[in-house]
Amino acid sequence: MQSTTQSKREAVRRKAVQRKKKDAMYKAVLMMIFTVIFLAVLGVSAYAYHILSSDRFYPGVTVDGVSLQGLTFEEGLKAIRDLRQPELDAMKLILRHGEHQWEYSYRDIGASFNIEDVVKEAYQVGRRGNIFERLMEIYEVGRKGRHFTTALTYDVSLLKDELEAIAQQINIQPVDAQIEFHPDSKQKFTFTKEVIGKGMLIEQAMADIKAKVDARDFTPYEIPVQTLYPKYTLEEVKTWTSRIAVYSTKLSGTPERIHNITLSSKSFDGLRLDPGEVFSFNEATGPRDKAHGYLDAPVIKEGKKLVDEPGGGNCQTSTTLYGAAVRADLEIVERWHHSWPSAYTEVGQDATVNYPNLDLKIRNNKDTPVFFNRYISGGRLYVEVYGKAPTDYDRIELVSVILERTEKPPEKVVQDNSLKPGEEIIEYESRPGIKVQTYRVYYKDGKEIKRVKEAYSNYPRIVGKKRVGPPKPPEQEAPEAEPPVEAQKPNGQPAGSGSTPSTQNGTEVSSDEMVDEQQGQGSQGN
Repeated sequence: MQSTTQSKREAVRRKAVQRKKKDAMYKAVLMMIFTVIFLAVLGVSAYAYHILSSDRFYPGVTVDGVSLQGLTFEEGLKAIRDLRQPELDAMKLILRHGEHQWEYSYRDIGASFNIEDVVKEAYQVGRRGNIFERLMEIYEVGRKGRHFTTALTYDVSLLKDELEAIAQQINIQPVDAQIEFHPDSKQKFTFTKEVIGKGMLIEQAMADIKAKVDARDFTPYEIPVQTLYPKYTLEEVKTWTSRIAVYSTKLSGTPERIHNITLSSKSFDGLRLDPGEVFSFNEATGPRDKAHGYLDAPVIKEGKKLVDEPGGGNCQTSTTLYGAAVRADLEIVERWHHSWPSAYTEVGQDATVNYPNLDLKIRNNKDTPVFFNRYISGGRLYVEVYGKAPTDYDRIELVSVILERTEKPPEKVVQDNSLKPGEEIIEYESRPGIKVQTYRVYYKDGKEIKRVKEAYSNYPRIVGKKRVGPPKPPEQEAPEAEPPVEAQKPNGQPAGSGSTPSTQNGTEVSSDEMVDEQQGQGSQGN
């Protein structure tokens, strides 16, 4: 019985020992497993730390086909720069024109690859997100690869200023053939041949250069240039030398009057009037007073009488110029008629001036210049106009048509007791009113081809003024006397024959004074 109990106890003890052994073994296994796991985790962590803390590009990363694995950022940057720099260096632009050449590098067009931006982007592989995202990206890129490409950019428009500077060197402005007018020389015209110019086509060059850079074509480029022709060639300007009009008026009156005409007509002697240009008589002469060399001569005052003032006679100058300009078919911008018709031109064809109020203005309405020459010959003032001969007509005449004419009224008689009894003085004459229309009449081959209205003139009717002395006292009857013996000239002619003074309205006027008065009618103003 006791032995049985001991056996049971022994069996229990043995089981307990076995259980302890199992527990110890289990603990040992668990410890071993834990240790292995710990070591594994530690190793993986260390490896992960090693990978994630690397300053090198991860496997599989390429830029422009170059693997950057194992390179630092700076090393990768240099590798790609070294790869692309030869391509930049090859971007040499060579521009040529004649013997001249201009060279530009990639820097001049701002050419560059975005290397730094792309390498920075490539370097971010495996460096974004949490640990697991980073490890996953590193793993995937290592397996499949990640490829980056740089891009070339440039701006050809940066050469615009350079091309404009080149154009300044290349360009030659065309120069018209020149014509010089020498009115006082036998050879009235001299010439200078035209200059043909050239101009660089900047916009075309810009477009061509861009196309060449786009195509990576860096062969020398010939700069495009266009030929610039002048407007007027020598052949053309030589056609401007025809005398297309001439007009003259007879000079008469006092030396002072002729002096004024001579002086004022010099203001347009040798004048060149270009297309569209306007000539002003007043501007050309300036003030016509004693300070500018003009002398006293008859001028019309108050529209009805003649008085001596500086510049008398200048209206004959303007009238002669007007007559030539009309016959040259130029445009008359401003023209005024006198208070009464002038003796030195046909009625309605005068042109009065009065500085600075009344002016004669002439515009060149042609496509080519005209030239004016004035000279005095045979007691006449001549004005010539030279230019390109017309083809649609041969000449122009100015024709006056009187539309209306009133009778000359009698003078108003005013008694002047300062005069002798029976004495009469006409202070100013009465004049009829006249309305006139002038026409430019064009002729071709001797036939009238058209008629164009030129100017309308309305000369007012003027009532003159006559001053008379007091009535004569009644005359006593005188005794008859023997008729006197007529005095004889040495040649046998009666004295006074051929020298009787002219009489106007009962007033005796010498012939010189009569001429002065007639000429003064054309000198309204000064």
